[in-house]
Amino acid sequence: MWQQRHPVLDEIEPEIAQMLEAFGYELVLAKLTGPAGGQNLTLYIDKPGGVHSDECAEMSKKVSVLLETIDSNRHNYEIVVSSPGMDRPIVQETDFERFVEEKARLTIERAEGRQTLTGIIKGLTGSCVVMQIDGDTVAVPLSGLVAARLVPEWQEI
Repeated sequence: MWQQRHPVLDEIEPEIAQMLEAFGYELVLAKLTGPAGGQNLTLYIDKPGGVHSDECAEMSKKVSVLLETIDSNRHNYEIVVSSPGMDRPIVQETDFERFVEEKARLTIERAEGRQTLTGIIKGLTGSCVVMQIDGDTVAVPLSGLVAARLVPEWQEI
């Protein structure tokens, strides 16, 4: 994963992901932001067919109980559980295989600054994402990747 992570996530995320999986959900992305003592823990969850707001509310309660047991010393988080949305973030390298033939927007860091590329994911080759952009095949090194998201095709929805 290439996104910057809060170190506390390394401690609590595996337990959260395991609990969510037990209820049939995938943890797409976890973010911990804000100052100590008033942090926001945002969890993006998904399952086949998508998630609804009542499911997010239920999982928020379950995550809160879990954190009381595994992180009681620091558990002072405002927990937000949400769907990843139609423009789902691509977080893991395996997501580039999972979403082959889907349209995506990649933000990359280059010497001349940040650049955004939009095209069709063709897969992962070594340490590069292969994209079809305006008829050209482009290999984008994962090392320069800052962010990636699916781009919904609104006319198909």
